[in-house]
Amino acid sequence: MFDVRAHFGKWILVGSMAAAPVGAEVIFDENFDDQPDWHSAMHSTDRTQFADTHVIPKGWYAIRQDPSWAPSVGHPDRHESIEILSSNTDKARGGRGKSYVSWRDSYNPGWNRWNSESIVAKYFPSGYEQIYVRFWIKFAPDWTPGGSSKLFRISSWDEVESIFGYGGDRYNAPVIFWDYSGSETNLRNKISYRAHPQNTNYFMRDPEPIKLPRSPTNADLSLNFDDNIRDLDGDGADDNEVILVNKLNGELVSGLVTHEEIYGRDWNKVEFFVKMNSAPGAMDGIFKQWINDQLVFSNESMPWQGNQSRGGRKWNVVAIGGNDFFQEYDNSLRHEEWYAIDDVLIMSSMPVDDVQSGIPPASPINIIVE
Repeated sequence: MFDVRAHFGKWILVGSMAAAPVGAEVIFDENFDDQPDWHSAMHSTDRTQFADTHVIPKGWYAIRQDPSWAPSVGHPDRHESIEILSSNTDKARGGRGKSYVSWRDSYNPGWNRWNSESIVAKYFPSGYEQIYVRFWIKFAPDWTPGGSSKLFRISSWDEVESIFGYGGDRYNAPVIFWDYSGSETNLRNKISYRAHPQNTNYFMRDPEPIKLPRSPTNADLSLNFDDNIRDLDGDGADDNEVILVNKLNGELVSGLVTHEEIYGRDWNKVEFFVKMNSAPGAMDGIFKQWINDQLVFSNESMPWQGNQSRGGRKWNVVAIGGNDFFQEYDNSLRHEEWYAIDDVLIMSSMPVDDVQSGIPPASPINIIVE
């Protein structure tokens, strides 16, 4: 039934849509191996670059880069903020081929600046009512468990002005963000949601979402790996089985956890599913997230289009990377560190669920035998 091919050391199973629900399709599949060697300042030092005017990774729509320490800004012994290079095989899943590598820079200009922009965005002109995304992420062995880094987002772009315009007076709403956040002793799963219309309802207050695991701060949720994944709707009763294992002691996660206990030095599978609500003000939008097959967030009452929305919004942008609030080291050290993303899969619907666990099965696309 399926065609199995070896591709730069990665085994790829092609033709998997028999396992997907009717109407579902793969709308983007990227393992970076076939990309020419490229970094974000190789052909242009423009902060924002587009496929129709610049040389950017094949199949992508736009990138945004803004390094603090990099050859393009006078530091030849450092890295550009985005790399897709054959010399980074140690940062590719399976140890062969290529991956997307983001370098975050520790820099303090004397104010609360977010540094080292590193976004690669995929745009879908027709948009989708729902989108499922799976990718793998790995953090550097010497990763600093501090600061905050935007890692991923899905949005509905107005298709006017900047595709990278996020805010109450800008051009993406609704939107979800996933950030790295935490300290040496307390890793958080930080997710954020924004609503439409952004000029009056960016922080989703008209109406507000219900059944959240904890109270949000301006539509930001800083979630723990304990009761927030056991009690997904925040009603005080456990409603979700915990299967996520602490990588240091082999036990199920509980209490405060560290970066090494959750992410360690391995590749980690991350999945998201979003579905637009059916009408302005309707409390039936969906937002789900899994980390290493653990359902860590689930809400099926998201009013993505608020009461004042014109309606008709669709998800049309998926982007990896982002900027960093990272000021952990003195500027004189010009400190930088990386994370890598590989095997990005985007579908127009969620794969068939495991009925008992609620966890979508591993996709037969881009299965890697290591």
